[in-house]
Amino acid sequence: MYKMLARAVVIQMLITLMLMTFSSLVYAERTDVVYLKNGDRVTGEIKSLYRGRLEFKTDHMGTLLIDWEDIREIVSDIAQSVELTNGQRFFGQLNKPENLETVAVKTEQGAVTLSTHDITNMYPVDAGFWQRLDLSFKLGFNWDKSSDVGKYNLGADAIYRHPDYVTRAGFSTELTTQSERETTTRANLNASHLVFKPNKRFRSYFGSMDHNDNLGINLRILAGAGIGWIPIRSNRNWFSLMVGMDVNHEIPSEGNEETNLEGVLGASYEYFKFAIPKKSFKSELTVYPSITGGKRVRAEFKTNFDLEIVRDFFWVMGFYTSYDSDPISRNAETIDYGINSSLAYKF
Repeated sequence: MYKMLARAVVIQMLITLMLMTFSSLVYAERTDVVYLKNGDRVTGEIKSLYRGRLEFKTDHMGTLLIDWEDIREIVSDIAQSVELTNGQRFFGQLNKPENLETVAVKTEQGAVTLSTHDITNMYPVDAGFWQRLDLSFKLGFNWDKSSDVGKYNLGADAIYRHPDYVTRAGFSTELTTQSERETTTRANLNASHLVFKPNKRFRSYFGSMDHNDNLGINLRILAGAGIGWIPIRSNRNWFSLMVGMDVNHEIPSEGNEETNLEGVLGASYEYFKFAIPKKSFKSELTVYPSITGGKRVRAEFKTNFDLEIVRDFFWVMGFYTSYDSDPISRNAETIDYGINSSLAYKF
């Protein structure tokens, strides 16, 4: 009996020792330190810096979202990937800087001092998949009693951010109903992969599938590639230009299928601010001059304004328009446009 009791005590001591060791290792991982301008000091783990917001995980306060402009100093024993507004990247631990509002990166080539105003993105070198993924879902409904027009829209977006590239995918659909008229639908599935290059350049690979009753398109399948430039890339603004080519296969509501080669000219602007309430604005314009289909020109424009209502829930107001100078479907309209509003959840 005494042997059994002694054995139980030894096992319990070993388990306690293991738990204490494991606990100390877990806490040892939280070695990053953020010094705020108000004098506070927070210890935890850097998860990411994106769009002027530092995601910082702590043991007792959960995950904090800290405005980058509120940070005085930041120190980390974990190697970080730090990106500047000019597109340069530095890899290394973050030492205590000698000057305020600077970050000291310990690279393999030596210590580099960077201004906090020049830093746009930062990730731990070994950041996991879910740490770099953003998802959002939106649902909306609009109805006008006088015209008896109802609009229903549904959408989902995913963005995966890596120091070397950004991958996006999205789906949206809109259903319009009106008394004594046929119901019309508009749907889009798209994906893009943007690879960053030196001097604010990038390569882009993209594809989409579209359906639009108003433009007489049962199905449009598009795939292409391009190169671009990001003249403005900061913690508040993003502006990019792109030129490329695509192959476009269309199945019209009326008429014969066509496959054409098109040029692609694109411009995109984003504004974002994470101060309460969070808000963002994004506009995209893409023009598709046909290369093998005569003088036909297509264009797509869309813009969205997002405003946070409560934590992670947003009100979204959007406008879109699609133009086709020479629709391949007989009796199809040359332009389609609309305004929609929806509620979105982002995580």
